[in-house]
Amino acid sequence: MNRRLILVIIGLVCVLAAGCQKTETKTQESADKYQMGQLPPQSDALIAEEFAIYRKQHPEMDEAAARESFDIIQLMSAEHHDPFVAKWAERRALSQRWLKTQIEDVYAPSTVDDRFVQAAIDAYAFKSGHPALVTASHILIRPDKLSTPEQRKSALEEVRKQLMTKSTITDVDLREAAHMLTRAGFRTDMNPDLTFPRYPMTSFMEEQLNHQAVVEPFAAAAFALSQENRLSDVVESEFGYHLILYKSRTEEKKATLENDREFMVSNIVSHGRQVAVRQTISELMSQCEVQVDESRLAELTK
Repeated sequence: MNRRLILVIIGLVCVLAAGCQKTETKTQESADKYQMGQLPPQSDALIAEEFAIYRKQHPEMDEAAARESFDIIQLMSAEHHDPFVAKWAERRALSQRWLKTQIEDVYAPSTVDDRFVQAAIDAYAFKSGHPALVTASHILIRPDKLSTPEQRKSALEEVRKQLMTKSTITDVDLREAAHMLTRAGFRTDMNPDLTFPRYPMTSFMEEQLNHQAVVEPFAAAAFALSQENRLSDVVESEFGYHLILYKSRTEEKKATLENDREFMVSNIVSHGRQVAVRQTISELMSQCEVQVDESRLAELTK
């Protein structure tokens, strides 16, 4: 969980805790104590818990230096005259504890055993693997009212004949051909270096969301190409007529327990924590009369 999310959750938990508390009438004596800078008493356990959190945040310090720095912070807090700030330190430590016991400990890598990981791999055998990807460039002639489909196809076939006379075909050649077709009056696009799978994918594996599928029969034609046969025939799709130039191919790799366990666990834990946070906050808000300090919450999320 990133730092901003943790801060937001801490803020919400503290606000919810404040909303759930029964309203207590402050006596003049307690108000005077706050004005004098006297903090509510903290137990040894709470102080130890805050110090453990502080040590974790500052691994570069040794025990003695961390203790000295922590004691100074405690002393400065004790001299503060704002009762809200005094309460805030205590609630923050308790919120950290709540996060650890309710979210981090429950949804931790150590809680995800091999059976769970293998089940995820099996359930998403196609979608969660690493599919074959082709990278290609292409020329597209779009439909228009000034030319017929036969004219558009014939023009692109003539371009293909000219390109096939070259020993090496590059994106520069495709771009020049596209400009020539545009000057001839056709609606022409040239798109370089598109990377796409053979079939559409939907997946929880983040990196796959960067690759969007292309239409048929464009995909079929592109995957039929190779380094030995780099230029396609003219291909018709719903968008018009294409000429595809093959660039490279990444072969398929299936996810396995041996190779992808760490990556799978990371995704499972991340997803589990996000769901747990949403559910827990929803439950807290349904049980409590909540009063949100919007300005304070805005400060926490900066």
